[in-house]
Amino acid sequence: MKKTGAVLAAAGMSTRMHDFKPMLPFGDSTIIMHIVSMLKNLDLDPIVVVTGYRADEVEEHLFQTGVHFLKNEQYEKTEMFDSIKMGIHEISGDCERILIMPIDLPAIKPETLRQVLMIDAEIVRTVCHDRPGHPIVLRSDVAERLCQYQGDKGLRGAVRDSGLPVTKVEVEDEGVCRGVNTEDEYQELLEWNYQRGEGYPIRPQVKVRLTANKPFFGPGVYDLLNLVGQTGSLQEACHHMNLSYSKGSKMVKEAERQLGFSITERWAGGPGGGGSRLTEEGLRLLENYSRMVSEVQESTEQIYRKYFGKGFRQEFTGNKKG
Repeated sequence: MKKTGAVLAAAGMSTRMHDFKPMLPFGDSTIIMHIVSMLKNLDLDPIVVVTGYRADEVEEHLFQTGVHFLKNEQYEKTEMFDSIKMGIHEISGDCERILIMPIDLPAIKPETLRQVLMIDAEIVRTVCHDRPGHPIVLRSDVAERLCQYQGDKGLRGAVRDSGLPVTKVEVEDEGVCRGVNTEDEYQELLEWNYQRGEGYPIRPQVKVRLTANKPFFGPGVYDLLNLVGQTGSLQEACHHMNLSYSKGSKMVKEAERQLGFSITERWAGGPGGGGSRLTEEGLRLLENYSRMVSEVQESTEQIYRKYFGKGFRQEFTGNKKG
């Protein structure tokens, strides 16, 4: 097989996702680590990752993989094809072919990539049930030629404008066209990947509780108080959580006893009936607890990546081929 390198476009800001796609959990690591590990196991070299948004985080995460990094300093103003062209120029002289793909298609199977890499043609791309997919594999001289394209239709437009024949490889792997541009698409991909036997991603889970002589405030009390704030009724909040009123009231009273101040106010009777609301102290408690949980989760993710960032198979069984 001809020497093949790879260009991975990872410069975007993941605006529609509302999260940073390369670092989202997938498999036993992250999306970007999963893809890089798969390409390295297939002996692709060199591999260049074109970064932009949160470039330092990506580089630190992939530091020990041996990939090359390029930063698209204009990532906020440019398109994916601009990042791809940067990667092509960087490695076209070091390999005969270049595999190109964005960083949001982690569910492609290794055997699909092997099938594509076996085809020796100027331009090769996958097709699944008549849907075009990734990756695209280009002969290096063709890749440089496509970089001369000045239109606004990206790589697809460059290929179409070149007039060169495209060799389509029909595959049964839907992962070639299952990208993750939104939160819903990401969750759908995880569920679909699980249903086909690949498992859910592994990630840490922490629960933050406030403790005195015993735990008295955690996710359960937080959710209950949130519902009190939304419904104006402790009884209604308990109903939504399938709690008895006596148990819910006991949870709130115990938290107030440990804290030393009231977090709810209750009243009875009147034209509108009784009800409950959060005190100012209760509102601040919920706000600060929520912020603390977010920071703990963020720190936990960083610590998790420190010890398990390469993935469990990579970390504990070595970089085995296949």
